[in-house]
Amino acid sequence: MSADPMMLQFTQAPPTMQSNEKVWGLLPENGEDEIEDMHFFLVAQQEAQVVNDGSEVQVLDDAQLNCPVVELLGPRGALTFACNVPHRYLGIHMRHLHKFLTIEVDVVDSSKKYRKFHLSTRRSIATVTDEVCEMPMMMQSDDWQLVMLDLQDMCARAYGTDYESMAQVKINATCRVAKVYMADALYSDAEMPAHLRAVKPEKIAGKMEYNLDGAVAGRIF
Repeated sequence: MSADPMMLQFTQAPPTMQSNEKVWGLLPENGEDEIEDMHFFLVAQQEAQVVNDGSEVQVLDDAQLNCPVVELLGPRGALTFACNVPHRYLGIHMRHLHKFLTIEVDVVDSSKKYRKFHLSTRRSIATVTDEVCEMPMMMQSDDWQLVMLDLQDMCARAYGTDYESMAQVKINATCRVAKVYMADALYSDAEMPAHLRAVKPEKIAGKMEYNLDGAVAGRIF
């Protein structure tokens, strides 16, 4: 599989986590740095401004969460995180904005192949090729949601292989994103690092479902 062109925009080497880290933060990376100063955000803003098509990547204070979040608008509004992380769970604390959105996850599986999972609220059926698994995604709430993707389960269902590591995740408009992280297990909010906890757990609602074969649906949480 050829490299995704979006990978070429990163001048810094993809970060590799330490073996003893149970949770790896992508957004925010830690509790100290400002989002506006982070490399992935600066790159995303530049990409959105290449063409004058109304695309925006901006940081704003969300009134419901009372904390800074990233808003993605327009056809080029996207956040891309390149990394090398073996943890099986990808968590995204997000809110859709009543328009279509997609999530693209590039992984390496036990066959040593790159696989891309393309999840979209626009799709209604799943298709699987040797390189790309396209899946419908249903967001059942307009509120903030914690979407948890089990990459091991997805690899097993789509390809009959084991998940080994994530290479890249790309979140496309239209949505707001508060947290993105990888975890080696499912942790309660209280067990998470402080900067990756949901600010108002009582406000998290809904679920997301994915369907690989039209017959068996997997519930994320």
